[in-house]
Amino acid sequence: MRAVGYKRREESGWIKWGRELLDLIFPPAAKCAGCGRVLAPGEELLCRGCREAISLLTEPTCGRCGRPLTHPGLCAHCRKEEWAFVRAWPAAIYREPLREILHSFKYGRETRLAPFLAGLVVARLKAASGVPATPLVVPVPLDPGRLSERGFNQAELLAREVAHAFGWPLAIGLLRRTRPTRPQAELAAEERRENVAHVFQARTEAAGKVIVLIDDIFTTGATADSASAALLAAGARKVYVATVAVASSHPHPHQRGADGILAEPAV
Repeated sequence: MRAVGYKRREESGWIKWGRELLDLIFPPAAKCAGCGRVLAPGEELLCRGCREAISLLTEPTCGRCGRPLTHPGLCAHCRKEEWAFVRAWPAAIYREPLREILHSFKYGRETRLAPFLAGLVVARLKAASGVPATPLVVPVPLDPGRLSERGFNQAELLAREVAHAFGWPLAIGLLRRTRPTRPQAELAAEERRENVAHVFQARTEAAGKVIVLIDDIFTTGATADSASAALLAAGARKVYVATVAVASSHPHPHQRGADGILAEPAV
């Protein structure tokens, strides 16, 4: 019996090796990171339909959190909320197909999507008014344990692309997390704020700097606000925020989505 079991495992190994060899010789058809459809000739990363379906943001947007509005000014939430950052510039609304694209990027290790996603941020910043001339670009950090588990920091990959596109200086390691936190995607709005309260610490090199903080998603703003507060505590003059996506409206304090992400209320 032992010999038979060993042979089966050995055959499985050969089959796996054979499939990997075939994949090298005949690569599988590339699929869209948004919908999973096989890409047509000339398409790269995303199919034409998914590219056109991304809900890019244009003015008017809220002058603080960057969410879409029907008129210039501040949304009802930001008229009451005090943020540590000056304002945020999200590039698009967090809904399909961008939700799936970001999920593939962040959890599926599809780091090849970084230039495309950062390109959305770059386009938003180029179209926005009030963007500082030569800010210091700082990514929102992961805690060491999560960075080791994931193998990369998605915010850092985006920040590198954004800094390169504008020729802005980049500061990796200027901001750090002082303790591990629960994944924000598992938490409701009030829990998110508590989860990241006082979790960031910035180095003194932040003193006197105008900073653009980069992250992938702006949902409640808790992470961006806590990170911005740490940068200001270290002496930064101003902090702005730029992200790939934003929830279309402020989530209910106790609302969670079925997928673990805070649900996106209707616009």
